[in-house]
Amino acid sequence: MRKRVVVETLRDILSEDELPEVPAGVDVIGNIAIIKIPEKLERRKHEIGERLLSKMQGVKSVYRQSAPARQGDRVRGIEWLAGAKSTETCYREHGCTFQVDLSKVYFSPRLSYERARIARLVSDGEVVVNMFAGVGTFSILIAKNASPAHVYSIDNNPDAHRYAVLNCKKNRVECIVTPLLGDAKKYAEELGGIADRVLMPLPELAIEYLPSGIQFLKNEGAIHLYVHIIGGHKKKAVESAICEVLPHLEENSKVKQISGRLVRGVGSRRYQVAVDAEVEKLGKH
Repeated sequence: MRKRVVVETLRDILSEDELPEVPAGVDVIGNIAIIKIPEKLERRKHEIGERLLSKMQGVKSVYRQSAPARQGDRVRGIEWLAGAKSTETCYREHGCTFQVDLSKVYFSPRLSYERARIARLVSDGEVVVNMFAGVGTFSILIAKNASPAHVYSIDNNPDAHRYAVLNCKKNRVECIVTPLLGDAKKYAEELGGIADRVLMPLPELAIEYLPSGIQFLKNEGAIHLYVHIIGGHKKKAVESAICEVLPHLEENSKVKQISGRLVRGVGSRRYQVAVDAEVEKLGKH
């Protein structure tokens, strides 16, 4: 639900002074809605939750994001506002079904287009490694909508791993996707040289883990990093991201092609950018 719709939904319970404080939108994941509520509207949070619950078709629970995503597992702090007190739900996207518990795992519906975009890039017979796989969204979408030989789906959050195993079964891709629990750096040592394509959809760790990402690749292949760009103009975000990533890529590989795409805004003058690169490894890894 976009901000314009949220404003109209809340117009008759908020004053004209309060309406400008309404957040940018509401994330709907399965039958759960999550909204950010600014401090100025804190005292109205349950009233806002009840109104959204009554107006949003199919929504059974409303939560507010009470804390930003934690470093590492990126799980958001959430607080119940209205409806059923359940944080587990079933989310559907691009023909796939994902069971998630939003109090235990990271999940964003705002990456829907990006997940489909990456799946379209995968050629028949590729081996794909997803280094920060969460509950398996990118991995399973690739398995269902492309024809990879295999997808290795890595995450160090035990709850995310458990849901990834469940989601592979729900989507009948157990023979294609292998969920692995643990640090991607460790698996790079064990599985180095197997991948045609590597995904790194965790902006906080993408640069740090880039040498391991390259290590996963065969002699050459594709790598997709996601980074956060802070400050500057929206139009310059992609250029800034490439300038940030390129020197790190060149430390361990020959960059044959590189491009970027603005994925979304994630705060005031803060942007998430996808950087796609075709690289050739240098020396032994």
